[in-house]
Amino acid sequence: MISSGSTLEVSDNSGAKIAQCIQQSGRSWGIGDTITVAIKKAATKGKVAAGSVQKAVITETKKQLQRKDGSVVKFHKNACVLVNNNGQPIGTRVLGFATHELRARQMLKILSLASRVL
Repeated sequence: MISSGSTLEVSDNSGAKIAQCIQQSGRSWGIGDTITVAIKKAATKGKVAAGSVQKAVITETKKQLQRKDGSVVKFHKNACVLVNNNGQPIGTRVLGFATHELRARQMLKILSLASRVL
């Protein structure tokens, strides 16, 4: 799970590379949750600048995720996708994995942009 102060890799092409979680919107932070992040590293000509505060959706966590059918999914990194206030992704590509749990949270745009869906 993600806690306040955790660093995440940004897995889209918005220009941000590393983000740090600074605030939650809810109690548990797992895949599909929306959090507030501070951008720590960013490309110079990206859509977001280093030091800015953005909203992000968690797409990958190191903590294992137990599905209803008994299977377990876990990743080797914590990753997120930056979104605007309406919940639409800022970037035009999602470079990492996306899981079916995003479909239950109505994050269909992220699923359609992702190249790999688990």
